[in-house]
Amino acid sequence: MPLARNRPVLCAPHLPLTLALACLVLACTAGPAQAGSVDGVSDQSLATEWVGSVPSSQIRYARLVVPWDVMAPGSGETVHFGLLRSWLADVKSLGLVPDVAVEQAEVEVASDGESLPRVPASPVLYRRYVSALLSYAASVGEPISYLEAWNEPNNVGLGTAGVGHPSARTAAEYMNAATALCAEDGCKPIAGDFLDADFRWAGHPEVHEGATGMGAAYEREYDSFLDPVNPPVWGFHPYAAVKYETTEAIAEFRGALPDPDDSIWFTEVGVYECKAGQVTGGGGGAGEQEGGARYLSRLIADDFSVAHTFYYELKSPSEEQEERCSGGEDTSLYNYRGEARGAAQILFGAAASPAVQGASADDGLGPLAGVAGDLWGP
Repeated sequence: MPLARNRPVLCAPHLPLTLALACLVLACTAGPAQAGSVDGVSDQSLATEWVGSVPSSQIRYARLVVPWDVMAPGSGETVHFGLLRSWLADVKSLGLVPDVAVEQAEVEVASDGESLPRVPASPVLYRRYVSALLSYAASVGEPISYLEAWNEPNNVGLGTAGVGHPSARTAAEYMNAATALCAEDGCKPIAGDFLDADFRWAGHPEVHEGATGMGAAYEREYDSFLDPVNPPVWGFHPYAAVKYETTEAIAEFRGALPDPDDSIWFTEVGVYECKAGQVTGGGGGAGEQEGGARYLSRLIADDFSVAHTFYYELKSPSEEQEERCSGGEDTSLYNYRGEARGAAQILFGAAASPAVQGASADDGLGPLAGVAGDLWGP
């Protein structure tokens, strides 16, 4: 999705989790998630947004999107580095598997006398800074398990005017660099990470494939520059597929893979409760959140045997967002009080029990909520 979708307004960096909360998490963890389920979270914060509020033993993975130059020592990336540092600490405390996705910087950054562009000018520059990111994570005791080479390289909506997405060749070169880095650092690279809105889906007004060529045509060109060829894991973001309840975009994506048996991960997806300032509704019909949750479950388990699925925005960040659809979009499964919506019950089943009040605002953690039931899996 657009950069703003992955980058909500950032709060001040939160304080580390207390020992008591960490012990609560460890004591309540359950077994591995079922195959074909939502088993990851793709939120930019694991504490201020949802720690203690999402009672699902299915959640085993955490995903963070960071600018490629997050480790730049100069000015410009202080906030994002603080976010990364806090996220790594929370991932470690909660026993989750870390997955980091790299994307363009929000602004140009001055670092050590040089100006770093929003998109790295070469794989050498990419490798220098992403290598520093992997080394830092390992140094704090939470090495990155999965590395998504570039978040939504085919998304023409990313960035401001005059700042384009990487070409298919450039995105493939980033993937090649990520593969080489993972060979050194022990992580597993994830290719693609394509947004489905630019793939073909007939009969829908938002179809873009004919105008932009940023769907299967981009994917095939990307494939042609990969070295080594045929990476085994590919990421995909099926927002439109879920919204319009169609398998066309995903089928086209899979049809353009070097090997149709490659593993598909939904590295980011959400079901809209609200979009473009309009409430879509929490009911079970097409285009409504509960109906979308059922359709997403079908895509994961039945239609495409998706290996892992990361949900975007598990918990609503504020009452204001719910009342006014602030910012234009809301895919949260839990309201700002931590209470499960119907879609959460569909995706998490009995594990989606409503949360109960826990930590208070004066203990340094902010308005977190404890959980009556299972938390996260190991």
